[in-house]
Amino acid sequence: MSAPAQAAAAPASAPAAPPAQPTGSGGAPPASAPGGEPKPPASGEPGPPAPPDAQGAPTIDTTSLEAQDKAASTPEASNGRQRGERLRKASDMLIGGDLVGGDKLIMMLGGREPAPLQRLGTQLSDPVRYAWVEPQDWDRVRAACHGKRLVILRANPHQGKVAAAIRLLQSPSDRHIYSLDRNVDLHALPAWLETDASGDNALPKGAGFLLCEPVGWDGVEGWMLQQLAAALERLDAQLILTLGADVPLADADAQEYVVPLGAAKPHSEILARHLAWRLDDVGLAERILADPDIAELAEDQFAGAVSLKVAADLAVMISLELNGTVVDVDRVRRRMAERATEDFDIWFGGLPDVPTRCLAVALAVLNGLAYETVAHAAEMLSDRLDGPPDPGPNNALVPPWRPPFGRTRRERLRLLRAKIRPAMARGAYGTGPVEALEYAADDYPRLVLRHVWREFPLHRELMGWLRDLASDPNEEVRIWSGTALGMLSLDAFDFVYTQVLRPMALDQDNARNREVVAYALRVPAADSRLRPLVDAAVAALYGNRASPFGQATAARVHGVSLGPLGAVEALTALDRLAAIDHAQIALGIADSLADLIVQDEQQNAPLVLDRLLSWLNDRRRTLAGQFVFLQLARSLITEFTLPGPDGAAETRMTWPTLLMLADQRIELRRSLIGMWRHVLASGSFTRLVEVALDAWAALAEADADVRTSLSNMLVATAAQSDRSRALVKRLVAGWRAVDNLQPKPMTAYAVETAMDARSGDQ
Repeated sequence: MSAPAQAAAAPASAPAAPPAQPTGSGGAPPASAPGGEPKPPASGEPGPPAPPDAQGAPTIDTTSLEAQDKAASTPEASNGRQRGERLRKASDMLIGGDLVGGDKLIMMLGGREPAPLQRLGTQLSDPVRYAWVEPQDWDRVRAACHGKRLVILRANPHQGKVAAAIRLLQSPSDRHIYSLDRNVDLHALPAWLETDASGDNALPKGAGFLLCEPVGWDGVEGWMLQQLAAALERLDAQLILTLGADVPLADADAQEYVVPLGAAKPHSEILARHLAWRLDDVGLAERILADPDIAELAEDQFAGAVSLKVAADLAVMISLELNGTVVDVDRVRRRMAERATEDFDIWFGGLPDVPTRCLAVALAVLNGLAYETVAHAAEMLSDRLDGPPDPGPNNALVPPWRPPFGRTRRERLRLLRAKIRPAMARGAYGTGPVEALEYAADDYPRLVLRHVWREFPLHRELMGWLRDLASDPNEEVRIWSGTALGMLSLDAFDFVYTQVLRPMALDQDNARNREVVAYALRVPAADSRLRPLVDAAVAALYGNRASPFGQATAARVHGVSLGPLGAVEALTALDRLAAIDHAQIALGIADSLADLIVQDEQQNAPLVLDRLLSWLNDRRRTLAGQFVFLQLARSLITEFTLPGPDGAAETRMTWPTLLMLADQRIELRRSLIGMWRHVLASGSFTRLVEVALDAWAALAEADADVRTSLSNMLVATAAQSDRSRALVKRLVAGWRAVDNLQPKPMTAYAVETAMDARSGDQ
């Protein structure tokens, strides 16, 4: 059986990190060589014992790897696969897609620089999807476009050509639609599409392309269109190109692709449909439009030859100025007079108060998370920007300084152009239903963050708030806030890194801060312009042996941020860090190796396990190798669903990922058994071995297939020596002990039966 394969990351070369020689965990930092570079120690042996404290008592060792098995608490092992899923979701919800590989490029006319091919945003697609008003002869237009790979949609001005083109491309409803730059070279486009289709990061089959009023149309001839249509046919794609009815065709061969668009319905009908959609209340929209003042306003706005977009814009303005059932007509009129300004600026400027704007910013950072999570973050930001007033004469506040029952959630959603979506979210105790809050337009998270960063002097407050979120117990909040910091670094890398990320990277007390730095740096690392800056920042952390916590951060960056761009380079960097005897560095290595496996399980798992096995046989790295292996065993879990026979219910399976890989691939099975034999024989991490195997046994107790695979693995492991066999039998006996509050009797009996059978065969 196999779990779904992880999507392969786009390969990219990553410069090798500077070598970091091992250092002791207890002694003073090594002396520096001329020029400020640290001198490498003579060997990888631990440093001298820690000196006694002021009272003469020896300092307790908490950082070495050997000390971890004696620590009061077991090192945390976060779910690596869940972390990978959340990282991808954060990229999708905040940035709008996968970071690896960046935007796709298309060729430009005249040999100019490339421009991005952009996914059509929901700000354009949703109004068409949910508030579409069919023009005259729409059935004729749809029939004429059906089956055509290339359509030239022609119409007179102000007839809604773009909206009609989007509506045609929305069939089928799940099609990916991309907007082409007006400067695209239509002669070169077929070759680019063919090249893209043969690459590793190809556009999805059946994609739709929108091209509005191309700049170079005068030079486009019919044979070019024929080549383009043939390329689209091979890709099962469709392109709709919009042209004005007065724009001439280069030759008669282009005529076969032309479909004339019928006349649009009246502006008033479009206004009514859009307002009903915006308010999610047809009756309320009808009552508002029946108001004489609103009717007069609409008549004024629609006078003369005006675009259909004016009707859609008026619906937006009315919805924003609605208070209960009353519309401030004067404010709507002023807004429409100013609508030459970008729609986004008008929207954000019209948010009524600090709490609402803080909710807009919090939603930009935590887009797609639970409503309560976003609301709590908004309150934190509002407290920073608009906290309690100065106390009165008695030095006491008189609550509330904000009305607790101000605007309802429904009113806030309307103001924010946001929506609630039922979702399932994984928490500390399992997966349960939540109400996820997200912007209706998928580009709003980027726009809001950039607008607030650029237009308001709130840099200190905004970064302080994001740093607070970085310590949130909820991993999703930490990943989303790290991604937001990374987005801000695209505009001000040096400022964001020196003011926030570097201090977090060197934090000795909060490992979560170091994780968030890695989440943040993956954003600029995927940008070719900023990659050298990321490399330089990480190299400084990596090579600074005086700060093992900074080196632990560097380890996480090599897994999360640089690993998707070059797994081999990341493994090389982690290999050097594995020679340092420090628990936080080892934890960073373990989590990064988990990230590499999750990023591309088929390609990276053998590389990671081979490297890990080599560490176990390396005197300088054996402790780190054992510790990292046990962390990986606990942190990597694979969940998948198998269809039931003959329409029966699906079966949900949960496996330890390393055990599942060993069950599927014989070469990995040998590696896994060898690593378990090594950690058992070593005796360095007796308690951590028990914890890791106990976690696997818990999964085996719930699944017969996992139980069989675990039994076979433990039998093979125990066959190494009498000592290994005795250790395994002792561990297994504990799973069915009468004082075990979480027993695994079926797993215990399965392993013991398999071991007895093996003994009988011998």
